[in-house]
Amino acid sequence: MDQFTKFTQGISQNLSPFAEKVGANFTQFRQLASEKLGATIVITELPRDYIELENRFEGIRNIHLELIKYAKIFSHSDNSMDLKHIQTQLRDLTTNIGDKINTMAGTSRAMSPPSSGNDSITTSAEPQTPYHAVSQLCIGNSEKIGLEEPLGAGLYKFGAAFDKIGDSRLRMNNDIRLNVVAALQSELSSKISIAQKLRKDVQGARLALDASKSSLKSATPAKENALRIEVEKSEDVFVTVVEDAMKQMRSVLESPDVIQSVSALASAQLEYYKEAQNILSSLIPELDEIRLTQDALYNHEADS
Repeated sequence: MDQFTKFTQGISQNLSPFAEKVGANFTQFRQLASEKLGATIVITELPRDYIELENRFEGIRNIHLELIKYAKIFSHSDNSMDLKHIQTQLRDLTTNIGDKINTMAGTSRAMSPPSSGNDSITTSAEPQTPYHAVSQLCIGNSEKIGLEEPLGAGLYKFGAAFDKIGDSRLRMNNDIRLNVVAALQSELSSKISIAQKLRKDVQGARLALDASKSSLKSATPAKENALRIEVEKSEDVFVTVVEDAMKQMRSVLESPDVIQSVSALASAQLEYYKEAQNILSSLIPELDEIRLTQDALYNHEADS
């Protein structure tokens, strides 16, 4: 203990200009080093209410960090599908079927895109989602097969439906980025950031208080009164900072921002899945009807 005191006093004397510049920070650092080395027994305990509140605050801070991470995943299109592999498979499938149809008919079919404005799909743009990629493949090959053929018509309808689902997915992605990710990041950089700073201030004030207590404990009678006044001032600062930190942490815990963000995430996904369900519910009966027509044509050719 005496050796450590002499060591830290030596540092303070040799680096007096630095100590004057950094002031309280140096005192806090010396106190922290003393605690780490087990050279002091003066450690002020934080209030139990503060510790409990700090634990709850850590939970809400982690929720922000993790929700931002996962919301970013939800707000991006699922690119886990091997689009090039899908493109190759669909292209080979539709090309082979198209060749067979042309052979059976004995002539090449005319290639004509649909005439209705609402059903026209642009297939030249870079696909932004797997739905758009599949849509482009199906529509492009449906025109090669021939839209007057059941298969060509079916692939076109399927592609048009997936194009709409892709657009819905992009709207969901945008909603999540604006109403979930951005909202949580704003809270993280404002209220939570302030609370984090105040928590550090509490630690600093506690170290300064304990340093003052340690100095008072080993003070000579001539310095005792001055150091006692310093301890009282440090106690006042410590109490004030603890109260400020608790107030800010309570503000974070009571904020409705997290539950609003969770609700926004659920709402965005619900809207997306509802739209996808409606689109697919309309599509499947049409595809079933086309499939029956295709079966009839296939059976007729087989019997001929």
